[in-house]
Amino acid sequence: MDPQFWIKAWKEGRTNFHQDQYHSKLVEYLPTMALIKGQKVLVPLCGKTKDLIWLHGLGLRVRGVELYDEAVRAFFEENGYPRPQITQDETYTHYAHDDIVVSCGDFFKLNENDAYDLIYDRGALVALPPPMRRAYAEVIKRAVKVGGGYLLIVYQYDASKMQGPPFAVDDDEIHGLYEDRFDIRLMESKRPDNEGARLAAVESLRQNVYILKRRS
Repeated sequence: MDPQFWIKAWKEGRTNFHQDQYHSKLVEYLPTMALIKGQKVLVPLCGKTKDLIWLHGLGLRVRGVELYDEAVRAFFEENGYPRPQITQDETYTHYAHDDIVVSCGDFFKLNENDAYDLIYDRGALVALPPPMRRAYAEVIKRAVKVGGGYLLIVYQYDASKMQGPPFAVDDDEIHGLYEDRFDIRLMESKRPDNEGARLAAVESLRQNVYILKRRS
């Protein structure tokens, strides 16, 4: 998908995917994953999600990656950090406050191996059309440590009833993308509340929550 699609969506205010509260499934399932203070968590395509704040509140070192610079600036401004430290490398512009770093640039250029104890994805995989998901999964598989966890939230629905994004990602595809490196547990599959009028109109809609653990 052309990055300009998402930049235009931000500029036009078409950001119904952004929530003003912490994601309920993050709050419910992350504590079951036995994380330790000081461990590192990666949040792909993070936008300006407040989930970064919640993760930081657990004593975790939080790294988000986001394409659109204005969303990154808005995150820090809206959460009371109007002057983040800004640094630049050949791939990303990094905005940092305390143990929260949001890197602005192309997620697919993330080149880190065994760097993260947890990856949290509640809106990244479903933002990508099918041809891009394999490459995304390869970045994820490189980035998480052996023994590390991956909390993944996706939508499953009859794709003939709605054109994404958010795209439908079914259970077979999750296994096809990840089972070579991860043990996969489907924690729940339920119709979600409060996902907006567009998704609510899809009768077959389910929200699937997975916890994956990286094998050696």
